[in-house]
Amino acid sequence: MEALQRINVKFYLEDPESLSAQEAFRIFNSWIPTTPDEVLIDVADYSHVAAGPLTLLVGHEANYSLDNHSAELGLLYSRKQPAAGDLTKRLASAFKAALTACQRLEDEPSLAGKVKFRSGDVLLVANDRLNAANDEVGENALRAALGPVLAQLFAGAEYAVERDPAPQLRLNLRMRCQTDADTATLLGNLAA
Repeated sequence: MEALQRINVKFYLEDPESLSAQEAFRIFNSWIPTTPDEVLIDVADYSHVAAGPLTLLVGHEANYSLDNHSAELGLLYSRKQPAAGDLTKRLASAFKAALTACQRLEDEPSLAGKVKFRSGDVLLVANDRLNAANDEVGENALRAALGPVLAQLFAGAEYAVERDPAPQLRLNLRMRCQTDADTATLLGNLAA
């Protein structure tokens, strides 16, 4: 599990109607020249696909997408390149990147504050079947590395974690926390 590098984090929109694929396409395009700490390359429209990424922002280190997998719209961060640190640090980094993008969408002037993310509902997917099997052993190893990140993210609030054991799925953990913290607060929690 320590070799896991390809980490996906998804935060769900409170209102799926608040952000269209076309708006995401336009906004993601504006991020390419205005994101100094990442190399963002291109934006692709996949809105013709029923379940999956509707709008994909391709980056060198990671991709961002307006994702509709399982008919739940949200922002999906997908790390592609190796990151520094142990697995706990890499998980924290992925959560920070996802939350930064969520906050950026929430603060986008052209959306007039209509986009909000459910900060207490997040999906983590280990996008690496070789190093992270979707079984009890993989779940326990991922939970061990994730525990300190969630304790910091949710500032000690109680949370529940569940795994969908379907054999066709990659190792996945869905975290739910009864929190009224917004994305800025969660991001601040991880920075503390």
